[in-house]
Amino acid sequence: MSRSVNRSMSAGSLVPIGGDGEAGAHLVCFPHAGGSEMTYAPWRAELADRYRLWTAARRSPGGGAEGGSGWDTLVSAHAAAVSALPGEITLYGHSMGALLAYETARLLRDDGRAVSRLVVSGREAPHIVRRLVVPDDPVELAKTAADLYGGIPDELLDDPDMLHVLGQALMRDYRIFTEYRWRPGEPLDIPLTVFAGADDPVVGEDGAREWKRHTTGPFQAVTIPGGHFPGPEGTAAILATLRESA
Repeated sequence: MSRSVNRSMSAGSLVPIGGDGEAGAHLVCFPHAGGSEMTYAPWRAELADRYRLWTAARRSPGGGAEGGSGWDTLVSAHAAAVSALPGEITLYGHSMGALLAYETARLLRDDGRAVSRLVVSGREAPHIVRRLVVPDDPVELAKTAADLYGGIPDELLDDPDMLHVLGQALMRDYRIFTEYRWRPGEPLDIPLTVFAGADDPVVGEDGAREWKRHTTGPFQAVTIPGGHFPGPEGTAAILATLRESA
């Protein structure tokens, strides 16, 4: 079944996080599950001269779910917002955000507004099925995510209140993610770069290389230092690629 961008969706799903508005190029970042609108704000120091930077938020700046809940609703909201940006557009996503960036690129392509490049990390190719069992208790979920993926500071894990807040954010995002089903279709025709951490416990090199089947354009799979979340060296490699492609 064909899909199209619903332009009645709120453009508030994009949150500006800095950069040169005159650069003529945009970088839209899709955070991992539990990530915030400011997850990629530190990237301004390296990329602000090349891009206008945006976060694809999973809730509107005023709070609440963007356009309600649901995977397709979320993708449509992102596509509607991204399609309004003038100039060249690069999408970057990590983990759950990688799938959102990919599906946003597909929907925009189908609507005649192809993006310039897709860069992803921390996720196997979309056709590889990963089923999640989401605990009912937010604190239990946060602890499970910390054990599996890492990336949660010890001081937060020792704070029950903050752990509950994080667990609620993860629960909201994971429940949306459980709705995702890859739909076969024509591959993208844009450059696609995939980064995988050398010590990522959930994403192997084979799963990263499987992204190749999702574009007819130039493809590169890169193994970087770190686990599921890139460390300083891995982040530097991602930033270097994004600077080169601007």
